[in-house]
Amino acid sequence: MTGGLGGATRYLGWGTGFADFDLDSWPDIFIVNGHVYPEADRIGGAYSYNQQKLLYRNLGNGRFEDVSARAGPALLVKKAARGAAFGDLFHSGRLDIVVNNMNDAPSLLHDCAAAANHSLVVQLIGTRSNRSAIGARVTAHLAGRRLIDEVRSGGSFCSQNDLRIHMGLGARTRVDRLEVAWPNGGTETIAAVDADQLVVIREGAGVVRREPLMQRALAACAER
Repeated sequence: MTGGLGGATRYLGWGTGFADFDLDSWPDIFIVNGHVYPEADRIGGAYSYNQQKLLYRNLGNGRFEDVSARAGPALLVKKAARGAAFGDLFHSGRLDIVVNNMNDAPSLLHDCAAAANHSLVVQLIGTRSNRSAIGARVTAHLAGRRLIDEVRSGGSFCSQNDLRIHMGLGARTRVDRLEVAWPNGGTETIAAVDADQLVVIREGAGVVRREPLMQRALAACAER
């Protein structure tokens, strides 16, 4: 099937994220699954109430590869999952996932593997626009490519994602320039932004704070 996404039709998908988990600058797809009816276990065969999670790696050519089986044991644990919220909880430059499971404790998925690529996190603060900058669009220019993302309220099923923009940059250690299109119609441009940092941009004032990433990544894994 076109795109390589049609092989897992036996699952019932809920929370879904289109985000760059390996930081190679191509957004991947993550899906949590679970059947509606516990009685699905009685059918047998390919159907079950508790189901594993799915991770599709973006190959950068319009196709995706199912890497669920080798992306860590937590993805293969079967749950009746529903919501999935995405964000950098540990200020590590990597995206974490919180999964809401039916009649069970939530799951926290955190990647402890060393990052081979670089990332940039952008937080927007509106002044003339709404303070959360919902509706703002950020465009990162690097090596002839444009990476585009928007600040969105909500996320997938019953979930609210981190309002900060998270971008994987691959091997590149600097963004040539950032362009911010604010909801009120104004625009701002910031030149030469280094990777592996949180950049806070206030509408009309430019960059008001920079903070290095990765500082808490090892500590977060040690506390697991």
